[in-house]
Amino acid sequence: MVRWFSVLILAVCLTLGGGIKFAGAQGAQDKVKAANERAAQDYFKYALILAEEGRNEDAAKAFRQALGIKPDWAEAHSLLGSILTQTGDLHGAEQELRKAVQVKPDYAEGWNYLGEFLKAHGTEKEAQEAFAKAKQFARPGR
Repeated sequence: MVRWFSVLILAVCLTLGGGIKFAGAQGAQDKVKAANERAAQDYFKYALILAEEGRNEDAAKAFRQALGIKPDWAEAHSLLGSILTQTGDLHGAEQELRKAVQVKPDYAEGWNYLGEFLKAHGTEKEAQEAFAKAKQFARPGR
């Protein structure tokens, strides 16, 4: 009976100890996630500064670094598409603009940017469809 009770106490202690470790691990995961979010934001802000300075190649690299951390960031895809348009990488630009509305289908600005790109590059029918989506998802007062 004492042996069985000792085994039971040991099992409870191991279970509780494992739970404490898990809680600590969860806290560490939350800290890593928050640090990654801050890093992505920093790359994004840096890319905006570089773009403002006309350093488009460096801006594209910084946007890609932000997207490496946060791949479903529609705004970053859209801005990367705009930068790639300016650098002459039209294929890459179109891919990024399409990715922006793929990851965030209700992204009105993304649909508008895609429409502008398509219109400028001779795809009028698809551009009008993108503009219609932009209008559909536009927030009132904008």
